[in-house]
Amino acid sequence: MTTPTDSPDHRPTGPADAARAPVAQSPGLAARQTTGSRARYFDSKLRMLPGVTIPLRSMLVDGGGRQLLVSPVGTAEEASHIEASPLTLVAPSLLHHLHLRTVMERHRSVSLWGPPGLPDKLPELGPIHVFGVDAWPHGDQLEVVVIQGAPKRNEVVFFHRASRSIYTADLFFNIRQPEGFLASIALRMMGIYRRFGAAKLWRNWVTDRAAFTRSIEEVLAWDFERIVVAHGEVLEYNAREQFEISLRELGLLE
Repeated sequence: MTTPTDSPDHRPTGPADAARAPVAQSPGLAARQTTGSRARYFDSKLRMLPGVTIPLRSMLVDGGGRQLLVSPVGTAEEASHIEASPLTLVAPSLLHHLHLRTVMERHRSVSLWGPPGLPDKLPELGPIHVFGVDAWPHGDQLEVVVIQGAPKRNEVVFFHRASRSIYTADLFFNIRQPEGFLASIALRMMGIYRRFGAAKLWRNWVTDRAAFTRSIEEVLAWDFERIVVAHGEVLEYNAREQFEISLRELGLLE
């Protein structure tokens, strides 16, 4: 389970860095919770391309006898924190489904949720509830916004109000220690090398700017103070500002 620590390497070094707040993980991230709902995070690694390995993080929210697992990483540590109670398993985008089958085989009592298009992409997984189509019954624990206007991704962003954190699969990256001999080249091309930001590919993924903007405004309406990403370190400072700056850099937010 993630137990982050602050790092002086992530502090701004001058005026040019002032717009980008210090990026660090907090010692208390895994422990921040309120009665009735808590979030835990589990880390693994993902081979994105030959020569490029990036971090991978899941989120487990529990409370009231219910557990919600978003973007599972499939590790033994993650599995050890899943109780016998019914599990709601969540794929947060059309690409974040690698470990769904593993978790479903380990835990038979599973309700599976995913973005529009996932039932057609993975019919072998059986019945899948669809965000934006079916009524999400766990809004008291985890609120959701489907990012419209980018149908190749159909990203779903989550808000854990108890810890004032949003979780995103691929809307933002914050990979500070990439691995692999091609990592620096690949991540520089994506515009996310050792920095918090949105990948340049979002310029191509977004095909309906108006719908995308409406979805982003829904996310910004949440009262969040940190961004937990599936790939990289947690953004603990000036999260809302960095959220907006990163999308403006790509011309995706006015």
